[in-house]
Amino acid sequence: MSLREENRSLFWFWLTPILVMLSIRLPWLLIAGPERFFIPPSEFEFYVGQSLKYFSILFTMILIIIRLGISLKDIGFGSGLRVMLSEILTGGVFALFYILLTWILSIFFIQFMPEQVEQVTFSILYGYIIPMDKALEFAYMLNPWVYAFYMTIIPSVIEETYFRGYSINILKRIFKNLWIVNLLQTILFSFLHWYRGILAGILPMFLFGFLFGFVTIRNGYRLTSALTGHLATNALSTFLYLRGLQTAS
Repeated sequence: MSLREENRSLFWFWLTPILVMLSIRLPWLLIAGPERFFIPPSEFEFYVGQSLKYFSILFTMILIIIRLGISLKDIGFGSGLRVMLSEILTGGVFALFYILLTWILSIFFIQFMPEQVEQVTFSILYGYIIPMDKALEFAYMLNPWVYAFYMTIIPSVIEETYFRGYSINILKRIFKNLWIVNLLQTILFSFLHWYRGILAGILPMFLFGFLFGFVTIRNGYRLTSALTGHLATNALSTFLYLRGLQTAS
């Protein structure tokens, strides 16, 4: 196999987990419509949708990792306790920096948020916007602890393993320039949050992906910092979301 053919194969190995996930989730969005997709009528359906989204990426990625002979150390797992503690601290600092930066940006961008929404609607700036009464109705169905697990731990672990672990490992075999490697995984990460729009999804996720891609590469491709930062950011976002719904009710 020539170098060009090998790089082409690696490129498709990189994208395959995401393509599998999209082939499962996007048809449901088109068939069911945004209201059913974002506000399913039952807690069970919500968790089935979340599971299909994340575990399709995970299982496809595992199959490719086995096929390519990639070790857990190659995708960022495995470091000494002392190094891990230092990287956990680094991840926390980067998470605080990201949260502060996005909070400052949100103060400026909040003026573009629609004041009243009667149905699930798509905004280029803020993606799919859900009416408060429907969000509250759906929230009443949810067990907050299970919801927190599905919105904090599962996305953090699987997304970091795929984007900052698996993706960077594959892409650095194709591109020698690590800035290109980081940029490519960041672009894919940010555009997979298109449903939140430019200001609430693509832009902040680009900052997030690039920051934690940078720290992962700087730390010798270990995931500890990125995973810690992702967990901290998701935990705070989930807490504020549930707290906001509780206050609104």
